[in-house]
Order: sequence, then C-alpha cells, then structure tokens
Amino acid sequence: MGLFDRRAAPPDDGTAPAIGAAELADATALMDRWDAALGSSDAIWATLAQIADRGATPPWPWWAAASRAAAEAGDPVLVGRIFLFTHLVATQLAPRMTPEKEREVGLGRPDPLSYRAVAELAMRTLPQLPQEQLLHDTATGKVDAAAAWTMAAAVAAS
Repeated sequence: MGLFDRRAAPPDDGTAPAIGAAELADATALMDRWDAALGSSDAIWATLAQIADRGATPPWPWWAAASRAAAEAGDPVLVGRIFLFTHLVATQLAPRMTPEKEREVGLGRPDPLSYRAVAELAMRTLPQLPQEQLLHDTATGKVDAAAAWTMAAAVAAS
C-alpha cells in the first residue's frame, strides 16, 4: 500500500455522528468564521465556542466525522481546513488554555483518536490538490496543501 492509499480508521464506538450536506455547509461556514476571527482574541473565543457547539460533547468526534464526510463528498479543501484547525488547537491553543477557559469555550485538546483520523484523512485527500493551493490565508499566516500534508503526516506518524 502506497503512502497516499492509507485510510483513516473512523472511531468504531458506534457514536460517530451522521454528517450530511447541511452539516458540511455548517462546517465550511464555521471554518470561514474561524479564519476571519484569527488575530482578534475576543472573536477567537466566541468562534471556538460556536465550533464546540457541534455534535455531542466532546465535539472532536463530530469534527472527525465532518472531515470523513468532506472526504467522501470530494472536498479535500474542507478536509485540509478541518485538519489545520484541529492541529492549531492541539499545538498552539490548548496548551495555553486554562481549565476554566476550556470549560467556558467548551473545547479543549482534541482526543487522540479524532486528531489522528482527521490527520490521516488530510494525508489521503490533500494530494488531490495542487501543492501550492492555499488552505489557510489569513493575517496570521498562509498554509498551502503541501505544508498541510507534511503536518498531517507528522501527526499520523506520532
């Protein structure tokens, strides 16, 4: 099996939510709000609370399911954006969040199973895009498909 043929194993606990077209549109809108909020502390926390309000508690299995649904719908851009959001929370936001802030926002560090599933889906779908296609282009920085794939590969390998 080649590197790009890896399949992300969905959580098999029977609780993975069903994600349809309306939920994918909602996920896209939330990722748009997230990108717009970056650089504004108040907007970031408000948007994180909206993002956390998806699916059951904790929200990360919902986001892993949304990533799977996006991959199945042929939307590698949304898969990549969900991965980049998840990765940013895992590596930059969650380590600095106090327990009080996590409770207030309703979102903390991604659970390892969901984080890995999102990363593996990104590894599988991002090669469908031109390497230089920007998935993240905000005041806080730019990330293209090739860089996102590299980050996803590092998460999946850990």
